[in-house]
Amino acid sequence: MKKIITTLPNYLGALMLLGFGVTYFMKDSFMPYHSDAVNQEWSSIEESTRYLILALMRAVSGGFFVSFVAIVVLQFKFRKHKLAWIANIIFVIGTLIATIIIYATYVVRLNTDGDPPTTLAYVGFGLFFIGFVLNRRLCTKEQAKID
Repeated sequence: MKKIITTLPNYLGALMLLGFGVTYFMKDSFMPYHSDAVNQEWSSIEESTRYLILALMRAVSGGFFVSFVAIVVLQFKFRKHKLAWIANIIFVIGTLIATIIIYATYVVRLNTDGDPPTTLAYVGFGLFFIGFVLNRRLCTKEQAKID
């Protein structure tokens, strides 16, 4: 049970990334906050611009999917082998994606009327930070057993 609780924050953070990825991949129009940001409805956007926006959303979803897979695989590997480098890489991936999301949402928030999900990015960052601390504690305990 303790191992499940210890790994839960990273798995939850990864699930959030999967949720973003699926959402951005499956949408056939931009997000509601995108509409607010450009002060236009999807139907009023020129068709070629719509294709460009959808392509960009699909590309972003790819980054979310890759981050999800990397974190889940690494966390699964970490459960078997308590290696500090694995905990570090999970944290780097989670921190990079969360920081980029926070930056991108603030660009929209500060320069448009859009209200993107910045809070969710902070939650994700928090989950990856907690996951890192818990993983590193397990590394320390494993090292203490060896010594």
